[in-house]
Amino acid sequence: MMAAITAAAAGVQTEILESGPVLGKKILSTGNGRCNLTNASLDPALYQGSGARIAAALIKEFNVRDTVGFFDKIGIPTVAAASARGNDSWIYPACKEASAVRKALELECERLGVSILTDHKVISVEKFEKEFVITTREGVRFVSDRVILTTGGKAFPKSGSDGSGYELAAAFGHSIVSPLPALGALISDSALCPSLAGIRSDAIVSLIVNRSIAAEETGEVQFTEYGLSGIPVFQISSRAVRALTEGKQVTVRINLIPAWKLNDLYLKLSERKVRRGLHESGTLLLGLVPDKMVPTLLKLAGIRLHIPCSEISRDALMKLAYNLQNLEFEINDAKDFDACQVTSGGIPASEVSLNLESLKVRGLYFAGEILDVDGPCGGYNLQWAWTSGWKAGSEAAK
Repeated sequence: MMAAITAAAAGVQTEILESGPVLGKKILSTGNGRCNLTNASLDPALYQGSGARIAAALIKEFNVRDTVGFFDKIGIPTVAAASARGNDSWIYPACKEASAVRKALELECERLGVSILTDHKVISVEKFEKEFVITTREGVRFVSDRVILTTGGKAFPKSGSDGSGYELAAAFGHSIVSPLPALGALISDSALCPSLAGIRSDAIVSLIVNRSIAAEETGEVQFTEYGLSGIPVFQISSRAVRALTEGKQVTVRINLIPAWKLNDLYLKLSERKVRRGLHESGTLLLGLVPDKMVPTLLKLAGIRLHIPCSEISRDALMKLAYNLQNLEFEINDAKDFDACQVTSGGIPASEVSLNLESLKVRGLYFAGEILDVDGPCGGYNLQWAWTSGWKAGSEAAK
């Protein structure tokens, strides 16, 4: 829609061929239905993939301020909200409804005279001399001077991003960086998972690849029957999945009490042990971690649940302190494309120009998730959609 709006605004006859019954269905799932449009503190260095440098360069041309201005212009004022990490500001529509964003984009397409054809699944794109011939599943053919592929990756295939765009690009000789799920939950066989399932806790989450820390995030972790979820887990998931595919050992370490150094935490627990005296051991962690976690953490440290605090040994207390800051989960897999938000991988940067035109076929452009670019939670991937759509639309119109 962004590409079509930009091209149509330049006075070019523009059509959208949409495989599903409605435009922009995937928008409805963004930001938990509230549509996190962009990020006031967006750092281009956080984009990943071979196209990360292209993304960083183009976001200088169409940046966060441009995005906010564009949506205000089409009737979607925005508001900022502090993120879970507190170090950036996520921008939402003032109404906090993704459906309003989708509808406003559709209305702007209609205002500019964009022809919108839903239920038109493109199955082939071919080029004959200077013209492209596009064929749909319904047997309809279209002829155009320029084509922009904005089919997405493979994440959330119910929205229409089923990976078919890769096949269209491959037909022109493009290679594809293996698509992998990103911004999703991680799966672990750890025996801790069933006992902690359903618990949420703020923590520092460290991704350890082959025993070296590869990334760290802070936020609310969600413990599940199958493993780990929550925004900080989503943020490290693409790196975790890529490492798993390379045969590397992947572990997630969770620090439930990062405010103190290990020795200070041990001294705090020692003070509690004395203060609680004859009260049962379960009271030792009162107020430090969610109550439902206590039995599991005590058992892991070798402390029986109902003994008096005074009977807890020094070694057990040190082990408890260590575990509170070093809960480790070996990662075996990740949730698949049905349950992730973004695709890592796609058309490599080496095969497109800075204008997002194919280096293999003149007149063919790409925008959005089909390219090998992905970013963290917090509006990064939607900002890439707006920026790349704007760039591809304006360049194709020229």
